[in-house]
Amino acid sequence: MKDEKIIKLLKKRDEKGIFAVSDKYEPLLYYIISTILGSRSQDIEECVNDVYYKIWTNIDKYDLSKASLKTYLKVIARNTAINRIRDISRNETYIYEEGLSSLLEGYADYCHNPEKKALDKEKIDVLQIILKNLGDRDRELFVRRYFYIQSSKDISEIMEMSVNAIDSRLSRLRGKIKQEYERRELYE
Repeated sequence: MKDEKIIKLLKKRDEKGIFAVSDKYEPLLYYIISTILGSRSQDIEECVNDVYYKIWTNIDKYDLSKASLKTYLKVIARNTAINRIRDISRNETYIYEEGLSSLLEGYADYCHNPEKKALDKEKIDVLQIILKNLGDRDRELFVRRYFYIQSSKDISEIMEMSVNAIDSRLSRLRGKIKQEYERRELYE
C-alpha cells in the first residue's frame, strides 16, 4: 500500500492504517529499535507498540512534504528507543559506587555550568553545518553509523561497499570533523 493511502487511513482513524504501517515498516522499526536496545525483547516490543501509538495519535502533525512516512517512522522509532534506554539506565538497580560518583560529578558540573551547555550547543550547530557540507554518500554513511548506530558490516551490505572501505571512510570523516572543531577551537 502506498504511503499516501496509509496516511489517509490514519487520518480517518481507520485501524487498517496501523495494520498497513505494521505490514510495510515493522521489520525496519524492529531493526532500528533493536540496534539501540540490544537483546531486550520485551522493551523492543513495547517500543514498537509505542511507535504505533505515536503515529496514531500524532498523524495530524505529520507533513508528507517535509519527510516521507518511512523517515518519520525512523525518527519516532529512534527517539522512542533512546528514551527507553534512558529510562532503563535511570531505573537500573545495580550501580557501581565509582561510576555513580563520577556520574554525579559530571551531572552536577553540567547542570550548574551554563558555559558548558552553550559550548555543547555550539558543537551541535557546527556538526550540523559539517554534515550539510558532506556529499550525500558520506552523509548517509555518517548518519547510518552514528545516528542509527548500524554496524560497518550492515552498512557495507546496504551501501554496497566493503567493510574496510566503510571503516576508512568513517575514519576520514571523523578526522574532517575533528579538524573543523579544532579550527573553531571547540575540540576538548
